[in-house]
Amino acid sequence: MTTRWTRGAVLAFAMAGGAMAADQTLSFTAVQDTSIFFGTLGSENLADGSGDFIWVSVTAEGLVRRMLVQFDVSALPRGAVVRQVTLTLYESRARDEHAITLHRLLASWGEGASNAGGAGNGAPAAPGDATWVNRFQPGQPWARPGGDFDPVASAARVVGLPNTTYSWGGEPYVPGDPVPRIVRDVQGWVDAPGSNHGWILVGVEAGLQNAKRFESRNNATSVNRPRLTVVYGPPDPPDPAGQNADVPVPPWALGALAALLVSARIVRTAHGRRGDKG
Repeated sequence: MTTRWTRGAVLAFAMAGGAMAADQTLSFTAVQDTSIFFGTLGSENLADGSGDFIWVSVTAEGLVRRMLVQFDVSALPRGAVVRQVTLTLYESRARDEHAITLHRLLASWGEGASNAGGAGNGAPAAPGDATWVNRFQPGQPWARPGGDFDPVASAARVVGLPNTTYSWGGEPYVPGDPVPRIVRDVQGWVDAPGSNHGWILVGVEAGLQNAKRFESRNNATSVNRPRLTVVYGPPDPPDPAGQNADVPVPPWALGALAALLVSARIVRTAHGRRGDKG
């Protein structure tokens, strides 16, 4: 019995250690980002595809802005199991503190040559720009003005003081618990790359002068550009016989089992030594 316990402990530790060591982390920079505008005369044809900043919420003049951002996650291997996703943005200007929600986009969109500078009022859209009414300027409209996106937020957080980094997501996926929606988004992009249209960020759009400014992928300060961090593991091993279909064993359980087996081994050894002395 002692020999079996020792081998079981070694096997359990090896399996648990292998599963934990297999998790890897990749960080991505945005491949495109932009802002779309609405609420003042002609603003539905404004854009900011190549500016240093992206914008959200409302100016004193009543101009509503939303931010779009997309990452190429094709470096994640096919079949990877996404465990944790964190979107990080740097806020450089703010009027107040309020929640900003992150939503998965359902259609492709473009980033053109428009550049509105640092004022946040938008610039005339260039060919290929996304605007409030068009996915690609001119003539390729959104199905719904303001962007085609999942109305259920993938993540949300309150954003306050400027000159600060803020993150959305970051909750690890724990087997047996509900999958965080932001993790589900990226997992979907791994499984079906053509569905990756990025996210749109929406602030509080009722009222005036709660505008916020974030650094875009074109910003000269590279560490402040949008960043996506993904923790992932290998696919679960196949079980062709279906022997484990009803009782999946996550890595943490293997670790706990290993600790229990080792403790039992130590206790039995100690008892054996006392018996020898007696």
